Amino acid sequence: MGCSCPPDPYVKASLMAEGRRLKKRKTSIKKNTLNPSYNEALVFDVPHESVNHVSLTIAVVDYDCIGHNEVIGLCRVGSDAEGPGREHWAQMLANPRKPIEHWHTLVEEKALVAKGTTRDKQALGEPLGPP
Repeated sequence: MGCSCPPDPYVKASLMAEGRRLKKRKTSIKKNTLNPSYNEALVFDVPHESVNHVSLTIAVVDYDCIGHNEVIGLCRVGSDAEGPGREHWAQMLANPRKPIEHWHTLVEEKALVAKGTTRDKQALGEPLGPP
């Protein structure tokens, strides 16, 4: 989002366990919009015995065909998340195989990674050193 043109956003969801990305899914790219609408399901098959040990890191990313894609904002959903992210996770567990929609506030990447680990940053594909 370094230029003044509207972003080309997509959503990247990463299934995380112990700071490592196990799987990832992406939506399609929505061109030139600040208000994308995705009618897409991102499905992860997680064994029942593992649901309390995983979480989802959800990133809204601005696609850039030249250079690198820029993370617009992130949220975390899981038993280790705070507030709405934990509540959403509990609703999903209480209603298996049923889509549960929920609005989440995005935070800057720094804020979410600061609460996590160095592995969280690696899982998002970000460099660990100074820019």
